[in-house]
Amino acid sequence: SSPAQESSCRRFVDRPRKRRMAAVSGNDIHEGTEIFVPGRICLFGEHSDWSGGYRRFNAEIKEGCALVCGTTQGLYARVKRLESDERVFVYKGPDGTECKLDVDDNAKLREVAQSPSFHAYIAGTLIEIGKHFRVGGAEIHNYKADLPIKKGLSSSAAICVLVVRALNELYNLKLTLHGEMDIAYRGEINTPSRCGRLDQCVAFGQRVTKMTFDNDLLETERVRVMSPLYLVIVDLCAAKDTKEILKCLNAAYPFPRDDKDKALHSLLGEVNLDVCGQAISIMSQERDPSRAARGLGALMTAAQSRWDASAVPLCPHELTAPTLHRLLSCEALKAHITGGKGVGSQGDGSAQLVCRSEAAQDEAMKIVRGLGMEPLKLTIPAQKAVRCAVVPIAGTCSGMWPATKCIGPWLFPIRVGDIVKPAICWLCEELMAAEVEKIILVVNEATQVQMEQLFQRREDMAVLDAVPTNEAAYDEELLSIGKLLVFVRQERPTGIRDALLQCESIIEGEPFMLAWGDHFCSSTAADGRGYVAQLLAGFDGSHSVAAMHCVGKEGLHSAGVFACRQPPSDKEDVCWPLSHCAEKPTIVYAQEHLKTPGLEQDKYLAAFGQYVLTPAIFRKLRGSAKCHFTEALDDVRKEEGLIGVLIQGCRWDLGRTSSYVEALQAQAGSRAGELPAKRARV
Repeated sequence: SSPAQESSCRRFVDRPRKRRMAAVSGNDIHEGTEIFVPGRICLFGEHSDWSGGYRRFNAEIKEGCALVCGTTQGLYARVKRLESDERVFVYKGPDGTECKLDVDDNAKLREVAQSPSFHAYIAGTLIEIGKHFRVGGAEIHNYKADLPIKKGLSSSAAICVLVVRALNELYNLKLTLHGEMDIAYRGEINTPSRCGRLDQCVAFGQRVTKMTFDNDLLETERVRVMSPLYLVIVDLCAAKDTKEILKCLNAAYPFPRDDKDKALHSLLGEVNLDVCGQAISIMSQERDPSRAARGLGALMTAAQSRWDASAVPLCPHELTAPTLHRLLSCEALKAHITGGKGVGSQGDGSAQLVCRSEAAQDEAMKIVRGLGMEPLKLTIPAQKAVRCAVVPIAGTCSGMWPATKCIGPWLFPIRVGDIVKPAICWLCEELMAAEVEKIILVVNEATQVQMEQLFQRREDMAVLDAVPTNEAAYDEELLSIGKLLVFVRQERPTGIRDALLQCESIIEGEPFMLAWGDHFCSSTAADGRGYVAQLLAGFDGSHSVAAMHCVGKEGLHSAGVFACRQPPSDKEDVCWPLSHCAEKPTIVYAQEHLKTPGLEQDKYLAAFGQYVLTPAIFRKLRGSAKCHFTEALDDVRKEEGLIGVLIQGCRWDLGRTSSYVEALQAQAGSRAGELPAKRARV
């Protein structure tokens, strides 16, 4: 690889990991760590990875775009370190075969990498790892593999990613998902295989991802799926020559020679971009499973027709695919599917069918078996609207100094009933009750140590022995919260703008919740829902949402304030379309610009301290180095709209003395049965 490529890989190492497949510490690395790497199905956009790469020679070529999803099938492995003086890598396959490679013998690695053996992918990946890291011995026991080989499901990419991920976990290489993908890709092209970058998306796991290919640049974005999709992946049990297909299609690049070549450029370029855009709209907006299935199936059928018209003439001996078309035209299937198309490089390898329902999926599999083909079930579940939350706790707090010289307001004790906990524990319990899967804490060096001590260190038994049994059991709850935490370092208190931008790569293009760590909130909802659950209920995926409560004019100086020109007429409707927002306005400004019809005299809508934000917020924050969060939020409102949710609850800013005292007084008489952790999950 070039020096630029090597430095690129080194930069990956310096970034925090987006996701860990398994936590490895202490003796775990000797006992064995479980890793699963799926195959991948390309829903739309096959071949656009390499076609987009030709933009470095011809700028008129459109960038590539593909929608990919991990399969239910894949490679299951247990991995462990081998503690010895020799750096030996051992791979044990599910069929009982074993491959032992000396990591220091580069000549032998290259010999194996050029062989037709499946072990070539392991050797090629070890060569690439060795360019950037010095790792010790390791053993991968790939005890199960239910992923079909050479059927367009990226089985070779899966083994490359498995090797990289195993060494990443065992030796704490600190590679991001993109770093794992990059090394696995370069490892695979050390072999006779000619894969594209598309295949390495197996590193993302079982989710739908949009991949954009521009020259050598790769961008990825998670696609939210609003309703479950039921697919059947079909091994056609026929034959195709992927290398021949790629040879024929690549001959049309980088510059088209005739009308046939131009048709392929259009198919893999602007036509593909349009199709991927339509597919994303269906998956991310359609909540009705039957309508989503009809829309996606129709897109696949149309995509196959366009492929047959524009690509088959360039390689008719491989792409005519009679077995594929026998499947797609099967009359018995039409009652159960809404459409389908070929998979991977196309040809008679594999196909994918979109089924009308889960029951139709089972029926389609029976029919496929009757055709002498092998079906695989792939269900893409509906994704939670919001999976992660950002909680900044790296800033200073002059309002409570000198108390905050030692600890931040997020660690101030709050009593609810008979229980006293640091304020951040109550917030984290609310997030867990709302089934948030990842809590990103923006910390400095000191607060990270404090959070690790609170949530990720088991209390000494000598201490717990002196604590009442029911309270001592809370240590397990703290540790369960600790498993959800991801730390992002903000060494200097440079503001919320910088804190959020540092979290962008970890959020991975998804909507996320933002909650101030120095606030304490409680719910007064009659149905027992927490304030986080109330906020999330107002998010439909298309607009950012702000939690609100009503304040008098005396509270304007301490919060962001909103205006709503047309409040909802239905009292049951909690969503208020916001028309303006301003940070800590004066009374005069609020009276002129922030009045909301229907509120009591001198009452205003103010921020409650939590938001659900779409990725658009990052673009607005990057637009100006001095942009305040509320200004960026107002820019998002102007572009895509902003919804306010009126929270049934109370909020206190623990960074102000009077507010903290009020919080203590208000909570002193509450009952333990009202704790956030006890509320029903939503």
